Amino acid sequence: MKALHLLIIFSISLSFISGIGFALFISSISHEPIHVVTQSNTFTTNSKKGPSFAVINSMTNHIYVANWKDNTISVIDGNDDIKIASINVGDRFSTLAVNPNTNRIYAIEDHHISNKEQNNTVLVIDGNSNTKIAEIHGPYSRVAVNPVTNRIYAFSYEDNVIYVIDGNNNTKIAEIKDDEHPSGIDVNPVTNRIYVAHWKLDKNGHGWTNGTVSVIDGNTNTKIASILVGVNPVGIGVNPVTNKIYVTNYMDGTVSVIDGNNGIVGKPILLHPEVEGIAVNPVTNKIYVTGGSIDTLYVIDGNNDVKKDVIHPLSGWSVVVNPITNKIYVPDYFFNNLSVIDGRYDNIVTVIPIGVYP
Repeated sequence: MKALHLLIIFSISLSFISGIGFALFISSISHEPIHVVTQSNTFTTNSKKGPSFAVINSMTNHIYVANWKDNTISVIDGNDDIKIASINVGDRFSTLAVNPNTNRIYAIEDHHISNKEQNNTVLVIDGNSNTKIAEIHGPYSRVAVNPVTNRIYAFSYEDNVIYVIDGNNNTKIAEIKDDEHPSGIDVNPVTNRIYVAHWKLDKNGHGWTNGTVSVIDGNTNTKIASILVGVNPVGIGVNPVTNKIYVTNYMDGTVSVIDGNNGIVGKPILLHPEVEGIAVNPVTNKIYVTGGSIDTLYVIDGNNDVKKDVIHPLSGWSVVVNPITNKIYVPDYFFNNLSVIDGRYDNIVTVIPIGVYP
């Protein structure tokens, strides 16, 4: 908890300068599972089942879930865990991200022609009115947000570029050359580092091999490192308090643990093949990992990075955490609902009906 106390002190100090210290603190401990990634790439067995993503604004306690089949985003009030709105959007949706300071939600709208992405857009949604207020044209496949700098980061499966968008005016301000085959992205708002996972094939192009995680410096918009992780990395979750980065590796069923201070990868956490989505609660220092195909949600103790608990049946490919309320939310793709988990006991307390194929 020492790191958390230091982060609070840091935020309070900022408040004397900018007046937004509390907002920065909430932002720094909230997780955008945008930045939670549940689809690894077009080659996995799950790619045809549709993307499944959710995010939470910890300041408003609203949860947003993309419903792939009916082209809507469900809005859930986390205070009483009921659906309060359904935002109609244009085409198929996958990744969501949120900036709790501005109360803006960012959603990737997928356009496919002959199984290729064509003119994907980032839709900007006002969380106060639940209405679309802007479109940022791509190509984009995944999106994440740094709420402190109000920068949005997006990449496309069709190229090897990380696009940087200014959230103040919704314009692209930089392009960062990166490795091939990006699959997941997340941000540490405290260190202003962006982490991008990449899957790799062997030299013959027939089988999977260890992937990498690129480290982007958000101050200079440059790639500063490439870190070797497990086989077919798909999801990234950052703990801004401990400065650890957790990466789910779909094919070998492990979670790689990266020390954000030095880039060293520790002993992998062995779970089960087909793990995908991941989210971190920096207050309790628990990490939640979904295995949609195996109907399981794993709980990892971040103090020693070992598996602590298993919750099932939960057939969801993504997970999101509210560190303020200590609730965990898992969309269930097959049953069109959202499971709510009490983080104190890590048990399911209720199920909320939402849209089709969340």
